[in-house]
Formats: sequence, C-alpha cells, structure tokens
Amino acid sequence: MPLFRPEAMQTLRRWREPAFVAVFFALSVWFLWQAVAQSSWISGMIGLGMAGVVGSVLYVSYMRASINTESDGPGIVEVREREITYFAPENGGSMDLDTLLRLQLSTLPSNSGDRNWILWYPGGSLVIPTSADGAGALVEAFAALPNLGYDKIARATKAETQEIFTIWQRGR
Repeated sequence: MPLFRPEAMQTLRRWREPAFVAVFFALSVWFLWQAVAQSSWISGMIGLGMAGVVGSVLYVSYMRASINTESDGPGIVEVREREITYFAPENGGSMDLDTLLRLQLSTLPSNSGDRNWILWYPGGSLVIPTSADGAGALVEAFAALPNLGYDKIARATKAETQEIFTIWQRGR
C-alpha cells in the first residue's frame, strides 16, 4: 500500500520544477538583500540580475505546471524541429508548425473523453487530445508562435465551460 495517493504524487511531480526554481529565487532574493544591507553595489547588481533571470524562469515553470498535461489518453505526440506528428489509431497526422493557421482548444465532450487541441492548417485540421502521450511537448512548441502567451493556454485549459477557445490565429 503506497504512502501517498497516486493523484497526490502526480500533483507533486507536476509542481516539482516550480518548487525547485522557487528555492533558487528565494536564494537570489536573499543574496540581493544581503548586498543591499552591506551597501555593496557590485553584489547588489549580481543579485538583481540573478533575481531577474530566476524570476523569469520561475514564471515560465509556474505557467507550464499550471497547464495539466496528463498522459493517459489515446495516441502519441512527437514534436521534432517544428514538425508535429500525432500517432493514433484514428485521425492521426502530421503538420509543420510554420503552416499553422489557427490554434484552438476544445473543452467540448469528445470520443477521447478529454480536451482536444485543434490545429488548423491549409487543407484541414489535426485534433490531438491534451492527454495523449507526449502532448506536453505541444505547449513547448506553441511557445514559438508570435504573440502567444502561456496565460491564454492556461485560462483555456482551466475553463469549466464547454466551448472551443481560439488560442492563436495567424495574422492577428
């Protein structure tokens, strides 16, 4: 009998990166505070730079962790050099990220029983469950899209309503 429930362990695994980075952020703020207390300008600039860089990494890791990407759904996703491939028994496919016209997230009920990414490209679309194995790599790939923030993705993945959210569209 395990000591912790599997759901609790899964949550801890998802949040371990932000927790680890938060420790370094706290250390960099402490370093900055010590530099200010000792009136050391050089150490203060180093501490300020460290806090800025680690704070940025903390923000990104927090946003990634807040986007739940469990991998118990149908299919396998592979992202390789801006090429997204979805291997599935039905409706699999491949597309280049440079040809992406519109990115949507559907919270409507589906055959996979989960939320789905809808990637529109010239001539069709590729529908990928958010719980497909390797789907977490999609969020990393989407970061390359211009004017797309993690906050849009996080809001859509946390939504309780059943609708199709347009996350990004080319030319907007």
